[in-house]
Amino acid sequence: MLTSKNADRTDVLSLESGLRALQSSSEFRGPVEELDGHESNDHLALIYENQTEQFAAAVPFTRQGLERDERCLYIVDENSKEDVMTALREGGVDVDAALESGALTIHSKQDTYLRDGSFDPDEMIEFLSETIDAAQEEYEALRITGEMTWILGDDPEMDDLIEYEGKLNRLIPDENCIALCQYNRKRFPAEIIRDIVKSHPHLIYDGMVCQNFYYTPPEEFFGPERPDREVDQMMRTLGDRTEARTTLQARERSLRTLYDAMSDPDLSFDEKMTALLEVGRERFGLDIGFFARVDDETFEVVDVVGSHDEIQPGSVATLEDTYCHRLLGSSDPLGVTDAPSQGWKGDPAYEKYELDAYLGTTVTAGKDTYGTLCFASKDSHSGTFTDDEYTFLEFMGQWLSNELERTQREDRLAALNDLTQELMNAKTAAEVSDYVIDAASDHLDLTVASVALYDPADGSLEPEASTDHAADLVRATSAFDTGQGIGWQAFAENNRKQTLDPLRKTDEVLHPRVTEVVALPLGTHGVLLAGSTGNGGFGQANLEFVETVAGNVNAALDRANREQQLHERENRLEEQNGSLERLRRINTTIRRIDQALVSASGRAEIVDVVCRELTDAGPYELAWFAKHDPVTGELTPNASAGAKNGYLDAVHIDAGGSTEGGPPSVRAARTGTPQIVNKILEDPPFEPWRRAALSRGFHAVISLPLVHEETLFGVLTLYADQAGVFDDLEWTVLDELSDTIAYAINAVESKKALVSNEVTELKFSLSDTDNGIVELVDETGCEFAYEYAVPQANGRVRGFFTTCGISPGVVRDYVSSLPVDGLKLLSDRTEDGKQICLFEAELTSESLVDTVLAHGGRINEFQVTDDDAIVSLHVAADAEIREFVSAFKAECPAAEVTAKRTRERPERTQTEFHATLTDELTARQLETIQTAYFSGYFENPRTRTGSEIAASMDITQPTFNNHLRAAQRKLYRQLFEAKSR
Repeated sequence: MLTSKNADRTDVLSLESGLRALQSSSEFRGPVEELDGHESNDHLALIYENQTEQFAAAVPFTRQGLERDERCLYIVDENSKEDVMTALREGGVDVDAALESGALTIHSKQDTYLRDGSFDPDEMIEFLSETIDAAQEEYEALRITGEMTWILGDDPEMDDLIEYEGKLNRLIPDENCIALCQYNRKRFPAEIIRDIVKSHPHLIYDGMVCQNFYYTPPEEFFGPERPDREVDQMMRTLGDRTEARTTLQARERSLRTLYDAMSDPDLSFDEKMTALLEVGRERFGLDIGFFARVDDETFEVVDVVGSHDEIQPGSVATLEDTYCHRLLGSSDPLGVTDAPSQGWKGDPAYEKYELDAYLGTTVTAGKDTYGTLCFASKDSHSGTFTDDEYTFLEFMGQWLSNELERTQREDRLAALNDLTQELMNAKTAAEVSDYVIDAASDHLDLTVASVALYDPADGSLEPEASTDHAADLVRATSAFDTGQGIGWQAFAENNRKQTLDPLRKTDEVLHPRVTEVVALPLGTHGVLLAGSTGNGGFGQANLEFVETVAGNVNAALDRANREQQLHERENRLEEQNGSLERLRRINTTIRRIDQALVSASGRAEIVDVVCRELTDAGPYELAWFAKHDPVTGELTPNASAGAKNGYLDAVHIDAGGSTEGGPPSVRAARTGTPQIVNKILEDPPFEPWRRAALSRGFHAVISLPLVHEETLFGVLTLYADQAGVFDDLEWTVLDELSDTIAYAINAVESKKALVSNEVTELKFSLSDTDNGIVELVDETGCEFAYEYAVPQANGRVRGFFTTCGISPGVVRDYVSSLPVDGLKLLSDRTEDGKQICLFEAELTSESLVDTVLAHGGRINEFQVTDDDAIVSLHVAADAEIREFVSAFKAECPAAEVTAKRTRERPERTQTEFHATLTDELTARQLETIQTAYFSGYFENPRTRTGSEIAASMDITQPTFNNHLRAAQRKLYRQLFEAKSR
């Protein structure tokens, strides 16, 4: 940064100010520093080759001066006064106001350089000095820029120009002035440009500000020893550049070696650690490198490179007797080049280790201090440690911290996975609690943890299992006391509660000291209490991990509760009659089906698994699935399992006709309700399908329509070899199963629409005037555009849309005819004379967006104008298009399909990228950040505040902030950590 001798000028004129002005040009680059050893740093030369380059620097230079209350003097020659004024206006300068106030003056060469008829360097310097003095009477300083092509006339001599530039270098440092001389490279001889370069400390060329190491001070440039000084300067420049390049190459080699080792997937952590210590030892010129684990009292060496009797892997010492004790007391790395002269004599660390040179930094794992990374020698270190060496050390420490955090995270996740597997075997809430606490002590690095379960008999929380330290904490803080304890508050409010330094109001002392406690509700089951022993309490990553543990415990308690209820239910059924044994078996089968549905990749796999599992378990002899054509109503068998015996070939399935008569599968498709025939033989009339069934030993049948959101995907039919199988209880279970299957089909096809490489694009034209949106556009002449939809935790959808050409009040007049609840205006602006409004609302089930999402589609475009109403959407390429179209037209009967095409997405689609980024987000976090974004929370200024958005989501602002920060942190980790890997 260029500074002046005059202290009162420091904030007025500096190269930093000019640099900020030039940065306003999109072509600018090249940060520079002040030229060491010289004072004339406010004198710049602009070397340009065309007018664009010229104005790209001169305009922001002048504008910055006007903004800083400086008087700006612009001398024209190559350009006309009008050209300059036009360029300044295009650059954001109010030229007329500046000219009228006198802040800006534009002069010709006759007004300045040739005002006495000829050019005289001394007279021009005198003129500038007087102009500077006059400017300071009203302004902070004077800023001058002049086009130097005037010198190309017949009168001035080039030597006079160079002399003038040198004298200007002497004038500028003692005055409140900054000058920019403009030289057209194409018009000046090369030797003149060469001398111009040498006479200016800073140059601007090709939009880049350059620190001029060719600069020659005036006393040297014009002195008799100029050639010798030029040679000296050239040799110094060569030497400095060579030394700098050598140093840079050494740094690059160290970085490359370190990077190669750290990024090698075949190296273990210990091998990488050894490589890191070797690189650091060589880089810093020290004899040994070591990594140590520390806590409040103990120092333990983990790994060492180099030889030292007291520093060996596994050696342990008291922390106060080590160099690292002083390091941990500082937030910065610690460097010691000569311990005796730097006050280490008598220190226990020096007496024990006798290290004259030491360089170390702190290593963390997450938010907690883990240890130290150090390099040392018994001999003193020549010179001081440089900023580059400190930076390199911090880089190594950061890598090691990241690696430790990653390893810790992997170990925790592995332990969490093991715990999850164990929890699957827990049959009671007490067993779940014991599993969690055992894992917390041994594997999850949660030395302070407790599970309390709710006792409905007396309405209290009772500790079920606790680690040793947690038991003392619960007693000391009354954590689970009804109405006041932190655990009770979390349970009653069903929300996380935290407190720092929980023992500050008690006389208790716990070992280890607990610095923060978090209580997490376990649904209606109880509370998980966890304590941190880190200096700053829980870091965000640790807090999220504890939340994940609590989520798994809650799920395990839910499952154990369901299993216990199911077990009790099965016992009751077994006591009633033997037939209920079949129901237990079918429940087991259904659980297996549920697990299979989670991983199924398509409809065909789902129905195959369902048919196979049902017939494998019995008592069903045959299970088959028929696909339904929504246009013709036809049923087509396309999956089956069990004793087929040609039954499906022998039966004609005609879906036409009335709702009465025909096979149960046809009746189920027509009515949308399950059809049961418990005694085929006794159920008249004796139709052909009955004869075919009886001849194959089938005596009972049930047909279940698979319906989701009023869309019929098909019919599942089961045959049993004995009558009376499908009583009310079994019918209820199978009916619930059919809903689950239909939901799974819809979900898997929705997922395909999001992540499949190939999608089908459908376009619909809407002409239905009964549609509230079409009615709004037709009657008001506005334009309507759907922007985005955000699924909410309550199952509803929050939509965002814009209108163009009407006021918000007009839209509200039509709200009763729109498929929305709670319409809110987010922004209102005018573009090209049209009013554009952004709204937010909850979409009702009658909205097209809700219909499309519910049936596995994703809206790509939804726009309505007075000329047309178009809906463009995507579904999976192998989705049942007729089903989808039928569902869409059921909601909007007048809709017409205008286009259908199947296309491939790019290798990495925007949707896949979105799915990858949002994979770690919870549903609530995703809803929060989407709602914030589309509500204008991140705009400047904000369209809506955090409290307003929280109110719209029916949550508190702290909860909104927590969800938002968690979502942002996860997105940043996906962006930046994924990139680094």
